[in-house]
Amino acid sequence: MRVRTPKLVRLAAVGLAGATTLGAVALPASASTQATIVNVVGYSVAGPAYKALETAFQATSAGSGVTFTNTFGASGTEATNVANGLPADVVNLSYYSDEEADATAGAIPSNWQDQENTVGGVNPASATVYTTPGIVTDSTVVFIVRKGNPLGIKQWSDLTRKGVRLVTPNPETSGSAKWNLLAAYAAWKALGHTPDQDQNFVKSILEHAVAEPPSGSTALSTFLAGTGDVLLDYEDDALAAVAAGDAITVIVPPQTLLIENPVALTNTGLKKPAAVAFYQYLFSSAGQTILANLGYRSVLKSVWAATKSSFAAFKKPTDLQTVTDINSGGWPVLDKEFFGASVTFPSNDPTHPNEGIVTYLEEFAGRAN
Repeated sequence: MRVRTPKLVRLAAVGLAGATTLGAVALPASASTQATIVNVVGYSVAGPAYKALETAFQATSAGSGVTFTNTFGASGTEATNVANGLPADVVNLSYYSDEEADATAGAIPSNWQDQENTVGGVNPASATVYTTPGIVTDSTVVFIVRKGNPLGIKQWSDLTRKGVRLVTPNPETSGSAKWNLLAAYAAWKALGHTPDQDQNFVKSILEHAVAEPPSGSTALSTFLAGTGDVLLDYEDDALAAVAAGDAITVIVPPQTLLIENPVALTNTGLKKPAAVAFYQYLFSSAGQTILANLGYRSVLKSVWAATKSSFAAFKKPTDLQTVTDINSGGWPVLDKEFFGASVTFPSNDPTHPNEGIVTYLEEFAGRAN
């Protein structure tokens, strides 16, 4: 029986479990004081990085006198919270569709991706590593295994060997989960398999999942508490866990998926000079260097060139897949295709959906366990 809710929550310097509020809690204050309070909301794994970024920003002239409130949790949950009125000036969610949901709700501008250029002062054509706008950090999907890799896990096919137990977050709440499952599909695709075979492989991955915690951070906590043999996780989260001394080994599979995490200023944030300055700092060389030192692949060419030797390289360009390699329409298409609530099938195939692929496979895998 698959466990979907962990019993242990890890509170440590390298991870935040569930939805956690950090930072200064503002008492009723004047309008001038409120203008220097920046409310940051993000996906769970990014929490520790923001504490480092905020501390460094406060030491700059632009950040002098600025305080922060932080709320980090499962990406889908935080997207809903912002849409429902959670105070937010800067929003860094796990993936495009969660950010876009807040745009649809009217919390952030519809042209939020353009802020990187118009507000952040970054020219994507010349300065950024990849072409997707509005992305503040890059990462990849990796495997976390027990110290010394006792099962000899090296590649995706090893995850579906008999007896291997996987931990990956719940795609109903977690952006990390969606990246993980798309990474399995993309890696199998990169190896030359057909779309039906790619779906079958994702099904096998889900059948080996013994726990699906609500967020990336709780998934790491669950794994460190002893559940499972392999955790699918962000590369940055894995590197932070190693730096913290956790008894794990990180395996970068030969083929995987590029993770792109978006950031946006909300409508209220755009009106706060302190929030705008912090957003700019996130894309600055100083901010990106902090992120690179914390295990994120920098989106700035200059910082990436200086730090890429610290990260695993890939033999072929196709070994590091992107969401547009899976479908040229990117997340606006992939979300419905893989994670849509409705499951539909092509007329000639009642077993491989063309919409709601993971929704269907989750149900099937659940019945199989």
